[in-house]
Amino acid sequence: MLRRRDPNVVGQAYGFQAMTPIRPGEEDALRAYLEGLYDDDRPSPLAKLERTHIARWVIITDFVNDRAWGQRRAEHLELPYLVFTSNFDGDLDSYLDELCSKLATEAAEVWGRCVGCPVQAEGAALKAYLKHNQVDCGLFFTPYGDATVPVVKDALAQREQMIAFATDSQGLDPAALQAAFVREFGG
Repeated sequence: MLRRRDPNVVGQAYGFQAMTPIRPGEEDALRAYLEGLYDDDRPSPLAKLERTHIARWVIITDFVNDRAWGQRRAEHLELPYLVFTSNFDGDLDSYLDELCSKLATEAAEVWGRCVGCPVQAEGAALKAYLKHNQVDCGLFFTPYGDATVPVVKDALAQREQMIAFATDSQGLDPAALQAAFVREFGG
């Protein structure tokens, strides 16, 4: 028996996508709130989700398909939609539990402006809402194969360490370079 592959899973990574219609009159307020989350003075609230490789919220008002038999075809939506995408390590249920817990304040401000969201945009009710509005990725790529977020962060830190070492050790004679390398990276 042939088993159907989950279109949202590649290796250890899961690709989640939810599309939720925005309540009439809430698009501008939601856009302003989302834009306010990203300034230079604080990290993204999505950084609280430590298993996340990448995630984002996007507001869309129309679909434009440039590949429809060589014709440009636009589909106007009756309501704007909030699209949330996230690529993360592990399973969906535990990730959504973590999202509903760690992003409770933001979730109420974001999905609380969407049609059908529970009045208390939190916990099990929010998780069920997000799962109900999930759209399969269809085609999902992960840039890191089987590397988890901690492995990727460790590799980036090692890269920065190596760049700093290469910059700082320019001009050292071979013996001093070898000694500096052993001090920095071990034997």
